[in-house]
Amino acid sequence: MELRLSVDKNNEAERLVLVSVIGLLEALENDLLTIEDCENYLFSPYSVSILEEKNMNPQIIEIIELGCELEDVQSLIPDKLKEEIRDLKERAKEYLKNTNPSENPYEVKKWVDR
Repeated sequence: MELRLSVDKNNEAERLVLVSVIGLLEALENDLLTIEDCENYLFSPYSVSILEEKNMNPQIIEIIELGCELEDVQSLIPDKLKEEIRDLKERAKEYLKNTNPSENPYEVKKWVDR
């Protein structure tokens, strides 16, 4: 089965990525996912390169890049991992608050595709 999530407006794409980041970090913080799971979903250099190609907001890309470094935090300074996860999650929430939805969300092609 192949499932795609897609959005055709930049601000909605940013919102979708931020919602995904927040969800992944929440799951990671509560031991529902591992760092490796999060890397497979979003926190990878490949994801960063795709988001850069799509001209995603550099501040959002920076959050993804920092998510890529969580494994290093876990191995080098494990006592700081939960704090780093919370900080990244708060940054993502703050950016989400400042990213406006489309004026008419029903005109935007988004979410699940065939």
